[in-house]
Amino acid sequence: MKLKLVGTGAISGVDRSACSLIDNKIMVDCGNGLIKTLIKQGVEIMNIEAIFITHLHADHFFDLPFLVLLRSISSVNNLLKIYCPVGTEKIIEHLCDDYVSGIAGSYNQWKTKGSLEFFEFENLNNEKVLETYFVTSFKVCHGNKSPAYGYVIKHENKAVGFSGDSSLCAGVEEIVKNSDVSVLDMFSLNATHAHMSVLDIEKLCLENKTKTIVSTHCTTQAKIDAKERNIKNLIIAEDGLEIEV
Repeated sequence: MKLKLVGTGAISGVDRSACSLIDNKIMVDCGNGLIKTLIKQGVEIMNIEAIFITHLHADHFFDLPFLVLLRSISSVNNLLKIYCPVGTEKIIEHLCDDYVSGIAGSYNQWKTKGSLEFFEFENLNNEKVLETYFVTSFKVCHGNKSPAYGYVIKHENKAVGFSGDSSLCAGVEEIVKNSDVSVLDMFSLNATHAHMSVLDIEKLCLENKTKTIVSTHCTTQAKIDAKERNIKNLIIAEDGLEIEV
């Protein structure tokens, strides 16, 4: 599996909003500014076949309306599946009709032309999403935001996990346990009620020495602090980094 860290930043950082890509087919989150980032990084956007949204904060899903529009005016030969929390599609319809186009009914036309479908769920258990890709969802703790999900994506004998935004919780620990590589929220040096810290990530690395952990959703200072601590099995990612799993 090829893991691409499209964006690795938090909303307050200089890097792009957190977003990852698996084998140029499956994307995790689609926040503000990421469509242009994908184009700049040379990604064939129309080849993406599935998107997983972790939660409904703007920096994780606000570029979906623009992707819907872009697919509707492009030549697409594949169905795009969007897996997301319950209620997501209504929000996207509202954004498309009232803000992107300003014309009622635009979303339904764009959705048909762009060949895409929303799959709103409460739980995914080894769900077959593409021919050889299976996904399990995990509830995580992102402050008062509920639901918030992490994922483990499996392909053949490899697995990549994603925490989304989360404090250190049982869901995150299960994601790391069930993944070869885990892409985890590392927002600051000290933990908050909604995000993991550099110290939390260091603890997970020490407890899972055979696993690889990759940081994301970082402030600039968090990356500096993590580098100073020289954590052995942690990759401090930069935007555009590619990793073979």
